Amino acid sequence: MHFSPATTFYSGIVAAVPGIATLFAAPLLGRVGDQIGTDRILIIGFVLAMSVYIPMAFVTNVWQLIGLRFVIGIANASMLPAVQTILAKNTPPQVTGRVFSWNQSFQAMGNVAGPLIGSFVSTTFDYAGVFISTALLVVLNLALVYHNTKQMRQACRNG
Repeated sequence: MHFSPATTFYSGIVAAVPGIATLFAAPLLGRVGDQIGTDRILIIGFVLAMSVYIPMAFVTNVWQLIGLRFVIGIANASMLPAVQTILAKNTPPQVTGRVFSWNQSFQAMGNVAGPLIGSFVSTTFDYAGVFISTALLVVLNLALVYHNTKQMRQACRNG
């Protein structure tokens, strides 16, 4: 299959635009997280990502995809630093290196498993299925984070 230079160019833009959004949004969202709470910023990021992945399944042109990928970059800008902040705040100093190493390892596992799962889903269904299944995974993660942060808040109140 032969791709035109325009296809290659737009593919690069689609791949790069979340990073551009994250670059600009992360400092702002970090400040907001300091004001309203890191766990809230994390949950907002999950909700934003979930609400953007579903429309990605139904885009009809590259500009729609670029716009939605930009919003995913904003969601990433809220989630990734929030996870690091929560780890830093809740990790005893004697195991900080170990905890952050595990975090990096799990991120690397996601970078391996994500494309493998995505290729399976796109082969079995289509590309729209990739975005819908990603939204479902985000919902699952949101439920886990919400449940765990709720338990942590209750434990802090009780003890």
